[in-house]
Amino acid sequence: MSSASSNYENTGHENTGAARTRANRIKLSIIAVFALAAAASGFWAYQRYRASGASLTMAQITELAKKTAPEDRQAWLRLARAALAAESVQAITAPTEPVNNRGEASRVELGYLLFFDPILSGDKTTSCASCHHPDYGMADGLKKGIGAGGHGYGAHRAGTGRELQRNTPSLFNVAYNPILFWDGRAGSLEEQVLEPIFREDELNQPSAAELVKRLRAIPKYREMFAKAFGFNSPQDGREITLQNIARAIAAFERKLNITETAYDHFVKGPNGGNDGGNDDRLTTEELRGLVVFIGQGQCAVCHIPPHFHDGVLSSIGTPVSAEKNAPLDSDPGFGAVIRRQDGFGMFKTPGLRNVARTAPYMHNGGFKTLEEVVDFYNDGGGRGRGIDAYSQDAKVAKLDLTEQQKKDMVSFMKSLNDTAPPLGLPANVPSGLPVVGK
Repeated sequence: MSSASSNYENTGHENTGAARTRANRIKLSIIAVFALAAAASGFWAYQRYRASGASLTMAQITELAKKTAPEDRQAWLRLARAALAAESVQAITAPTEPVNNRGEASRVELGYLLFFDPILSGDKTTSCASCHHPDYGMADGLKKGIGAGGHGYGAHRAGTGRELQRNTPSLFNVAYNPILFWDGRAGSLEEQVLEPIFREDELNQPSAAELVKRLRAIPKYREMFAKAFGFNSPQDGREITLQNIARAIAAFERKLNITETAYDHFVKGPNGGNDGGNDDRLTTEELRGLVVFIGQGQCAVCHIPPHFHDGVLSSIGTPVSAEKNAPLDSDPGFGAVIRRQDGFGMFKTPGLRNVARTAPYMHNGGFKTLEEVVDFYNDGGGRGRGIDAYSQDAKVAKLDLTEQQKKDMVSFMKSLNDTAPPLGLPANVPSGLPVVGK
């Protein structure tokens, strides 16, 4: 091959390479221009709404979010604040206490000790805290709870006793929930407290009279019940009744409230209002997740801030596990309570405060991670996965979220974790038995 030919060839390759480089630069420039235009479009659209004095609707916010650059923190701050305003989200306040069971300190302290005292159980080895332990978000970390015959607390109880029908729900913020148990069969904490004590498969206390007799035999409990429920009552045990046992434990449980989270600080601001004073409390990813949670994700339709539940029962077509081809769970839920087919598979909407610390999820504990839960909802619940869920709520439908949106939502839910110090265990209990139980 001649030198001239070789030079021509090399020159041709160089020209082709240079042309490709220029073309790539042009493509990148065009992409950058469109990205900037999209971001600017979202910003100026927001400014137009703001200048006009009109409030943004969630539909408008959702559309603006699609045009907002992921790392534009200021834009996401504005959208997050706008989303809270659009839904009239308020800061969490103290729960309402029943007139006949105000949470006086003496009752709360008594309930606290009863909660951790295994004397309530038939064989004196299990307490309320065996399954609702502070180390596990006032739950137990198990797929389904372990009842009678179990040993230890929380996840340590796995395989040691009788497996219960459902996942153990957390007790945090139960004061704000008008229905108790997964199937909603109790309407107050006072009503709910007694059932697990006397259930054969849980604390297995066979006799109310025996329980009252046990407590009356302990001087410290005689003193504490007289102080909590008596009016100049002698400390002879007359105030130790089944009703007062329930009232004391319920008074304690009403104080198990998560009100100090990154989300709460963001919502409240320095003056207690939604004024933007605590903008640094949520990361950009959490801000994006908040907008998706309230908007396209439709989570706030049922998990309504500030409590992140709606106080009702509904069906989402929960399968036995998070697997895509898993069949419908056979638990009738509320259907068994009302003995009607249209209540099949209906369960209470759980609150989401501390949700990242209370896995696994759903009434059957079939979902191990929040990512699995979000994927399930994104598919449209049970029906979206091909399950014939007879009573599935119409609000549960396919969401078409992107992978980034799903990730952002999980990040936002983690902002609902408690930032206050965890609940401590008592040094001892009046019965002298091991705290929490065997």
